[in-house]
Amino acid sequence: MDLAALQDLEQLSAKELEQFKQVCNLLLARTFVFRTLYRPDKGRVNNPDYSFLLNHHVAAREYLSLLDWDLRFDQYNGYFYVVNADEANRLSLNQKQTAILLALRLIYEENMNRVGMENDVICTVQELLDKVVTVYAILSTKTGLKDVKQALTLFEQHSVIQRIEGKYTQEKCKFSILPTILIVVSSERLDAAVKMLRAEEMEGKEDESGEEADEDPAD
Repeated sequence: MDLAALQDLEQLSAKELEQFKQVCNLLLARTFVFRTLYRPDKGRVNNPDYSFLLNHHVAAREYLSLLDWDLRFDQYNGYFYVVNADEANRLSLNQKQTAILLALRLIYEENMNRVGMENDVICTVQELLDKVVTVYAILSTKTGLKDVKQALTLFEQHSVIQRIEGKYTQEKCKFSILPTILIVVSSERLDAAVKMLRAEEMEGKEDESGEEADEDPAD
């Protein structure tokens, strides 16, 4: 380990060492540590884990590198994140979760000219459903609030969004799309994935039409 990082660790108190371990585990579990957190009763508040990483990122980077993880810092957008060379932190999503993630990315891109102070974009569940089914046409009308809740809960756990008010099963639920989504879905991946999902959706509709035709009795 780098000498400066080792000296930093040696100077930490027992309480700070415990926080160091907790923050590193948080990065491994959630990938991102964002600058602020949303609290319903207080609005946006500073994230103590982010502040801790600011002061000890050298030691954290050295420690995580021993586990084959690379700690990176986006100062402009305000978050730390980790990358694994073997893509050990790649999350497997089903088709609906993928489509909802792509819709969030598209919504973010459409609204980049009016992002908030934390470079985030505010959205509601209803707006998301309208986009994913009607505007982008990357999911069918069968997509319900249950599917949306499962996807958004997963994305919140990985610091892609933050809930502001309401529940994900409510159409009026408001949440924030964080700039971390730019790392999760690059522009290149976005274009390729949307084309693939639209093709799969068209194939599904053709299959359904074929089955209905087979069920109709001959004249």
